[in-house]
Amino acid sequence: MTGSLSPRFECAALTDRGLKRSRNEDAFVCDAHHGIFLVADGMGGEQAGDTASRITADVFARSVVPYLTDEDLTLPVETSREHDPWREILCLAVKETNRQVVEYAERQGTRGMGSTLTAAVVIQDRLYITHVGDSRLYLTDGRECRQITRDHTKVEEMVARGVLTPEQARNHPQKNIITRCVGRKKTTADIEVLEPVENAVYLICSDGLVDMVPDSKIYELISGGAGLEEAAKMLVEAANDQGGRDNITVVLFRI
Repeated sequence: MTGSLSPRFECAALTDRGLKRSRNEDAFVCDAHHGIFLVADGMGGEQAGDTASRITADVFARSVVPYLTDEDLTLPVETSREHDPWREILCLAVKETNRQVVEYAERQGTRGMGSTLTAAVVIQDRLYITHVGDSRLYLTDGRECRQITRDHTKVEEMVARGVLTPEQARNHPQKNIITRCVGRKKTTADIEVLEPVENAVYLICSDGLVDMVPDSKIYELISGGAGLEEAAKMLVEAANDQGGRDNITVVLFRI
């Protein structure tokens, strides 16, 4: 099977170590040719975090690209007419990505190694979102900057139960404790299918941006009329201006 490579994109990406971390454990893919955009935020300390995010970004993208480009490639599992085959492809990509991170950690003895994964894949006339962890995807149009993904964190679960308000969650001491990540023996991804909004700007970012910069400021910087490359620079600068406590990665794209 094959997906359409016909959509045209404007895109930009930038990653920065921030001001407090000794190394950058984020990775990204910004592939306008295949319509694959993602951010992976690694964890595990030492070299484990950056290795986990690199494996996550590389393996996920490499697992999806063949189905986008090879008309003769068929799914390795059976699907029925009621099921969207692209959902199955993305689930398989997450499974393979997770397997490789787990196996690497077992070989190297890097306990606790893992990564978030938030990816957008444009396939024909649909936008497929694959999400594990607390990296985020936003949609910015002429009215607002709207968060599309839901964080897989303990604090977000408390917000969903009504224990915390969104305002309380923003500064909660446990806000970065995630409940799902790539690198666990049992990991599932949220997969959402959307209709792309032409000329809207999509932002995928690590928590190093959103922990420092409020959504209103993100909207202001993206919608201020600058090109996407300049907007990416301004977002990273804004996070560093507020303290740059973590690695900062932004991927912006417009269809």
